[in-house]
Amino acid sequence: MLDAALLTFANYGFKGATTKEIARKAKVNEVTVFRLFKSKRALFAAVISERSPVIPIQEAIDLEPKTTVEEMLRNNVRIVLSTLRKNKELYLVMMSDAWRQPKTRNLAYEASIKRGIGLVATMMARLMDAGKIRRTDPEIAARALMGTVQFYFLTTDMLGDGVPKSEEEERMIRGLVSIFLDGMKAGQGGVQE
Repeated sequence: MLDAALLTFANYGFKGATTKEIARKAKVNEVTVFRLFKSKRALFAAVISERSPVIPIQEAIDLEPKTTVEEMLRNNVRIVLSTLRKNKELYLVMMSDAWRQPKTRNLAYEASIKRGIGLVATMMARLMDAGKIRRTDPEIAARALMGTVQFYFLTTDMLGDGVPKSEEEERMIRGLVSIFLDGMKAGQGGVQE
C-alpha cells in the first residue's frame, strides 16, 4: 500500500491525492486504508518515514575507507545518486509537499534529512579520527557533501535533461569529491583536466 500511496502522492501531491485513488492502486478497499492508517496525513507520514532513501544508503555505503578516501567518497556518491534515482518519487513528494504540511515536515526532516546528516557526520568523524581528513565540525562537513550531491541530483535528474552519460557523471563525481576534499584554494590539489 505504501508504494501505491507514494506514487499517488508523487503524481497528485498531498492535497490532490485521494485515499480512494490510493486504495484503487493498492487493490484494496478504501476502508482498509483507514483501518491501517487513521488518516491520509498518517499514510503520508508512513510513506516518508518507511520509504526513506537513507535506509538503503545506510546499508550500502562504506563508513571507513577500504582504499583511499577519494575512492571511498566517489563510491559513496555513486551509491547515493543511484538510490536517489530509484527513489525519485519520494524525493519529489518531500520537496513538493512535505514542506507545505507542517505536521509532516518534521517527520520528513527526522526520517530522511537528519538521519542522513547523522550517517554522513559519523563517516566524517571516523575519517577525522583516523587522520584521513582535517578536523572540523563533522555535521558541517556532512552538510557540505550532502548538499553538493543533492544539488547535482536536483539539477540533472529532477530539473535538467536527465541522467548524464556515464563518462560525464564520472567527471562530475571526481570533481565534486576533489573540491570537497581539497577545497578551491590554488595549490590545494584537484582533478587534472
